[in-house]
This record gives sequence, C-alpha cells and structure tokens, in this order.
Amino acid sequence: MQTIFSYIDRDTFVHRLHPVTKLGHVLLTLIIILIPYGPTLESALALSVWLAFSAVLWGIAGISLRQFWSLFKILLATFVFLILIQGFMYRGGEPLLVLGHLPISGGADLGVVTDAGLLFGLLLCVRVLVAVSALPLFISTTTISRVMAALNSMGVPNRFTFMFVSSLSFTNLIFEMWNSIIEAQKLRAFDIESMPLWQRARRAYVPVIVPLILLLFRKGNDLEVALKSRAFGSTHRPTQVEVLEVTWRDHLMVAVMLGVFGLCLWIRLFWK
Repeated sequence: MQTIFSYIDRDTFVHRLHPVTKLGHVLLTLIIILIPYGPTLESALALSVWLAFSAVLWGIAGISLRQFWSLFKILLATFVFLILIQGFMYRGGEPLLVLGHLPISGGADLGVVTDAGLLFGLLLCVRVLVAVSALPLFISTTTISRVMAALNSMGVPNRFTFMFVSSLSFTNLIFEMWNSIIEAQKLRAFDIESMPLWQRARRAYVPVIVPLILLLFRKGNDLEVALKSRAFGSTHRPTQVEVLEVTWRDHLMVAVMLGVFGLCLWIRLFWK
C-alpha cells in the first residue's frame, strides 16, 4: 500500500534536485507558517501563494492528487475543529450566527459565530496544510541514501544523520507494519474494518497493537545488528557511494523559491 510518506521512484525535475535544495523548501515553509497572521485578506493570500507553489512542486514531481487527498482526509477532523473553535471563541468581527449568549473572559461570546472567527479558523487550516505539504514532498522525491550522502557531505555527525533519517522513515515503517498485521488478522477471520465502531473500540485494536509493538522491538534489534556491522559510531569519515553535485537545477530552484518567499512576505507585510 503506497503512503504519502514513502519514496516514489520517478525521474522528474524535483527528484533530480540536490537534497539540501529540497530541505531549503522545508525550512522556508517553516518560516512562512511561523509569521504571525490575522484574519485579513493579505494573510490568506500570502499563505495561498506558498501553498500553490508547493502544489506545483507536487505536480512536477508526479505525485498524484489522490495522495494529496489522503493527506487532506487525515487532517479533515482537525480542520473542522479549528474552524468551529475559532468561529465561536474569536474576539471581534461581525456576528454571522447567534445561538445565544455565553460571555467568557477576554470579550468572546461562545454563543455567537463571527465572520472574523471563521476566517481566522480557515487561515489556521491553510497554515496547517502549508506546513504538512512540504515534508511529504521531500520524502517522496528523495531516497534515504541521497539524504545521508548530502548530510555527510555537509559535515553533519553520523549520529545526527542517523536520527534524522530514522525519523523520516519511521512513520512509513509504522504504516507498513500496521497494514501487514491487519491483513494477517483478516486471514484469521478477524476483520477490524467490518466491525461496528463500539465493538472496534472495545476489542479490535489489542490484537493489532500488541504484535505491532513486538515487531518494532524486533526491528530495533535487527537495526542494532546492522549498525554494528557497518561500524556505526566510528570516528573515521565514512566513504560515499554516490557523490552529489549542485547543478543548474538547484540554482534555478533556489532563485524561484526565494522569489516566491519574498512575494509572500511582501503580500503579508506591505500589500494593502
């Protein structure tokens, strides 16, 4: 089962970029979402421009909209929660829906839905979507070996490189093990998906979570043996099978990224 957190083997412009260039996109995305935003048109436009830029990169990388929709469905409940909470609790704005009056400290009224609150909730949703659209793009277009080669060429210590690479592959590993256990339990006539919700919450997940934990412990032991056999922790500089080079694609991508980033900042800070 293909997940949004696994590498997709294609030969595209984004795939051929240097891993550090794609990490730059992740870093600029982090800066974009950390900028303070309010319920204004400028904030919405600045976030939308960067989200559209990330979506273009997804398209160039050949990542299907189905995977983007899978990412959206995972966050859908969070989006609904943010919109409702901000709609009822945001201070200021014109009332759109009055269900009653329940004033709380700070000037908010839990019985009134305001236009500014809904807009701010939508901005938070776009902000979350911008944040989570960058890392799956990096993972889907970069092999683990290229990530390690890039970090080692930058002089990053092996332990930090291993921690970073492990964090990237850990989520995909959990998904793969979970799906394997679910399929194995189906062969034993234990189908979680066909159970009612109350029965699933009461007795369905113990036969899945327990094997998952045991498999993770076993995977950890195998990983320890593999690391020792490859002299992990040695003070000598490791050799690289693949030598990465910065090409014209990376220079072009950096220029485009900085241009779009500057446009987003200008819209947020100066556009009226």
